[in-house]
Amino acid sequence: MRFVYTLGLLSLFLGAVLCPSVSQATHVRAGEITTKRISQTSLTYQITFTAYFDEVGGKPASDIAESYTFCFGDGSTAEVKRFSRKFINSNTSSVDIYTTTHTYPGPGTYTIGVTVQNRNKGTINLPPPDDSQNIAFFVSTTILINPALLTNSTPVMLNPPLDSGRVGQKFCHNPAAYDADGDSLAYRLSVPKTSLTTNGCQGRNIAVYQDPTRFSTASEAGGAPTFTINPITGELCWDAPGKVGQYNFAFIIEEWRNGVLIGEITGTCRSLLLIALTNGLSLSPFPICVPKRVP
Repeated sequence: MRFVYTLGLLSLFLGAVLCPSVSQATHVRAGEITTKRISQTSLTYQITFTAYFDEVGGKPASDIAESYTFCFGDGSTAEVKRFSRKFINSNTSSVDIYTTTHTYPGPGTYTIGVTVQNRNKGTINLPPPDDSQNIAFFVSTTILINPALLTNSTPVMLNPPLDSGRVGQKFCHNPAAYDADGDSLAYRLSVPKTSLTTNGCQGRNIAVYQDPTRFSTASEAGGAPTFTINPITGELCWDAPGKVGQYNFAFIIEEWRNGVLIGEITGTCRSLLLIALTNGLSLSPFPICVPKRVP
């Protein structure tokens, strides 16, 4: 069973973050799709879309996000209602779960996709930043159903997709991917995805995406800036952020079993908060309106 999971982007804030204006158009910070085959005797899968919403500037949109269209990859779709909503980080963000089951007609390759109409505004490396909320947010998971591989579950990310860091200092984030089946995981960088329609089933690379090092001047040690991911551990590092703002990243997780590639997870939508090193500010792991002072 081969899984290809598109889990989104890494959203990064640098420096003092101003409270955005309330808008129903901008709210999604992160998201991922996971699947689990329910038994070895059926082709029924539990499919879950986990979304991370902005509950400050994007609260009106989050409040009405009661359902999304799931594309199952076999020509069928379904409107899936929100199963749960949990507020986190002093209610500035929420974790929203949408889950359903679906039975596939037979062996084959199926791409499960979900589109959220708008991502957060102000993403520096999706120019122009003031229009980034008009770029649809797309995640997908592709499963290759192969009876010989029996059951399989997608890897899950144990670290929340929101993080913090500082301008001018090397930033590293590890999603702590875990595979319940004991499959080996490998990592590589990718490009964030979008969709052409509000409920599209196919994703494409965001054409205006810019590599984060474009917004760096030097590494923490003074050499050339770098943006890399460790292919074995999954540790993603930007050495070093050089401009205050929010950024989007994506990476791929490969799933290997007995030396055979059986799946790929494309990206994971993770929100990173970076602040200015020289102004003495310290931000929580999620974007907030008023930065705290370093003790």
